Amino acid sequence: MKEIRFFKNNLVLAWARLCRQRWLLAGLALLCLLLPLAAGQAANFLLSQGVNFAGVTLAVTAPPGDDTPRLLEEYMGGMEDIAQYCQIAAMEEEEALAALEAGRVTAVLALPENFIQGVMWGENPDLRLIVAGDRPLESLLLLWVGQSACDILSAFQSGVYAVLELYEGAPPPGLTREQVVVDINLRYISLALERTSMFQTREVTATGTLPVPLHYTLTLLSAFALSAAALFAPLYSGGWLRFQRRLRGVGRGVGAGYFSGVAAGMAALVLLLYPALLLTGEGDPLALLGSTVLMAAFCSVFCSLCCLAAEDAASFGMASFGVSVLSLALAGGIVPPVLLPAPAQELIWLSPVTWLARLAAWPMGFGLPVSAWACPLLSGLGMAALALELYRRRVDRQEVAL
Repeated sequence: MKEIRFFKNNLVLAWARLCRQRWLLAGLALLCLLLPLAAGQAANFLLSQGVNFAGVTLAVTAPPGDDTPRLLEEYMGGMEDIAQYCQIAAMEEEEALAALEAGRVTAVLALPENFIQGVMWGENPDLRLIVAGDRPLESLLLLWVGQSACDILSAFQSGVYAVLELYEGAPPPGLTREQVVVDINLRYISLALERTSMFQTREVTATGTLPVPLHYTLTLLSAFALSAAALFAPLYSGGWLRFQRRLRGVGRGVGAGYFSGVAAGMAALVLLLYPALLLTGEGDPLALLGSTVLMAAFCSVFCSLCCLAAEDAASFGMASFGVSVLSLALAGGIVPPVLLPAPAQELIWLSPVTWLARLAAWPMGFGLPVSAWACPLLSGLGMAALALELYRRRVDRQEVAL
């Protein structure tokens, strides 16, 4: 009972010391209430608008008397997936070059003579693609489309050659080679026109599991909690450590002093985080309170380690802020996770902001991966052990720095 009363008295004193920074607490509370929610809505607006891209216009030309450009305009214009970003226009070469110079078309595709027949017989005639030098983005898009078309054409021609080899090995009676060439090319043309039926469309959100506004709200709120080390500076420096040193001199341990500071920090963080989580309108309030306590416990231990590992307020403030910003970036709280480089996407689960955001989202009906509770638990215990040792060394110094 004496130990419990001693811890309670330490906690009351720590809380009173923390409350001296009432203006800092009030400002941080206002920041936690307004900025994450506003950032979440702003990110949702920006990511839902897409990019203003009007597509490209490709002029197709051929030698006089060749009807291929008109056929391409007719058939490719009817392909919905291609029409979304590219429009085909059949033109004479001089007219197409004039339109390219005037900016009415993006590029000119010049077909050689007997282009279709050359493709069917595997001759692969050369094409000329003329692009504007001042429109690099559209040129790159056309290059990508052309490379994709070449890949499809190469695959189809491999199939054509395979069929012809089978035919030449054992020709069926009454079936000429010319008929085989025409039939297999028509079959592959049909597959190309119906290629969308071979794929399954799946919508991928920019932020993965969580909706966009909730993802940015929770990640930014978690980053704020991690960067709050400066708020808890009075609990790990100056007069508080001198007071703990006197208690140490009469036989008291340092555990009560350290953990009372962590508990006071938890209480402050719960008061900062819980109202912001309630404003999201998601989840059961009691379950949200439980996840908030877990988040606050981890952040309080982390902030205590930052305070004890550095020698002055500026140093541990910069340390906690740097870790929180890096964790926020790795969790996709700045650039959406889907746009991060592939190696960074593989490391998202290592970010403390990711752990805290998933803990907060758990009562809202979203899954909780093993990493979201195992990583903060193990790292929190490790940080607490290291911080307690640093706290003991600070208290045991002959002179405690102000």
